[in-house]
Amino acid sequence: MNFTLFDWAILFLYLAFSVFIGIRAKKYVEDMEAYFVAGRRVRVALGSATLIATEIGIVTFMYLGEIGYLTGFSSFVLGVIGAVAFLIIGKTGFIVSRLRKLKVITIPEFYELRYSKGVRLLGAIILFMGGVLNMGVFLKFDGLFLGEVMGFGVSRDVLFIIMTVMLIIVISYTVLGGMFSVIITDFMQFIVLSFGMFITTFFILKSVNLSDVAHAVLNYYGEEGINPVLNSRFGWKFLLWMLIASVTTSGLWQPVTSKSLSAEDEIVGRKIFTYTGLTLAGRYMIPMFWGVCALSVFGPSFNSQIAMPKLIAHVVPTGFLGLLVAGMLAASMSTYSAYLLAWSSVATRDIIQPLFKKDLGEKGSINATRVVAVLIGLYLLFFGLFYEIPTTAFQYIAVTGAMYTSGAFGCVAGGLYWKKANSTGAYVALIAGAVFPLVFLILSLFKNFIPETLHFLLDVNLSGFLSFILASIGMVVGSILSGKTNPPKEINFEK
Repeated sequence: MNFTLFDWAILFLYLAFSVFIGIRAKKYVEDMEAYFVAGRRVRVALGSATLIATEIGIVTFMYLGEIGYLTGFSSFVLGVIGAVAFLIIGKTGFIVSRLRKLKVITIPEFYELRYSKGVRLLGAIILFMGGVLNMGVFLKFDGLFLGEVMGFGVSRDVLFIIMTVMLIIVISYTVLGGMFSVIITDFMQFIVLSFGMFITTFFILKSVNLSDVAHAVLNYYGEEGINPVLNSRFGWKFLLWMLIASVTTSGLWQPVTSKSLSAEDEIVGRKIFTYTGLTLAGRYMIPMFWGVCALSVFGPSFNSQIAMPKLIAHVVPTGFLGLLVAGMLAASMSTYSAYLLAWSSVATRDIIQPLFKKDLGEKGSINATRVVAVLIGLYLLFFGLFYEIPTTAFQYIAVTGAMYTSGAFGCVAGGLYWKKANSTGAYVALIAGAVFPLVFLILSLFKNFIPETLHFLLDVNLSGFLSFILASIGMVVGSILSGKTNPPKEINFEK
């Protein structure tokens, strides 16, 4: 085992420093806007670094490494699609610029401004449900990575201990410092993570032969390993879904959108997306490449979830392994903090607050958010331990995200750019967008009892693709049919 006492010392010192910095950020939290969106004072460099750090944690490395191991070089197309999506948002300001002008803190707040309180509540419930389901596998995959790389193994008892320790560390500084903790520590995580990726790639390239890697992909997967259209896990449905979902997720996924809403102004928000997009393809392809290298070393019959971390544990030497784990944990802390803050703020501001007749006030909202964040953390612990995902981690995260983003796209894009969009269309879009992903997740629990004629409902790619199509149709048809009885509510977005 390469993980020695020296590596432990590096890891401990880094984590202690991160938690200290995060907790110190509490003194900057003067009010609710400071807690949720860092007082809207984030500039380009810091905003870009924090968004990059947020969107790539251990779980990101794990699901990208797994998809690289299972599909070969075909997986690289996902990096290109993701980069294009961020650049589109950055260059056009699609969705995020107008939301920033409205100074909303969460997406469901826009639902009330444009539609009604009922749409806000329904949208928030779907957003929260999809968000916590999406995040449900994070802790488990982090535990698998750390258990394998650090030499503990991946038994359930080991996973429980690792997951619990991670949870305590993340909640301790996110709950206390809010978005200031996230932003301040994210910049540090970005630096450490970049170095960790560099040293890992260096040692993997020293240990494998690139011609052997290419030969392994062609030998095990044939043309499917280099052509995503022909790949049985991808195909045209998956690629179309990813093209649509990448743009909508970039602009509407609350942990990502919150970074734009924290920006100094809408111009800074757009630049944050542009600079993040310029790095995204590489950040996706590097862990995918690690997974492809694991394929060449272990063959196609190895456990796909731990193949990549097993390779890292074998090739990265002592000292550097400690830095790598510190970088990976840094990335995960950033991801968890942003996601916990996003989902707990949605639960507080868009579900709990509307259900209370009495205003919670700023202090009450912050305290409620902290309680919800702790409850989400406990859910992550037990969900991750006992739930087995029905597909690859990448596709599970994509389909749970689609449960919300498909309907949100119809509601937000329609509300921002189509004057005829009304609350009826919004209700239909939200419900229609959630149906297929939810049906897939439920039926996958009972797939052995599903008649063969209904097996198309177990196609994760079809479920994700149809969710966006149905949500968009629902917004248009619902709004047109009810336009006379339910006239649209207008907002001046140019203020």
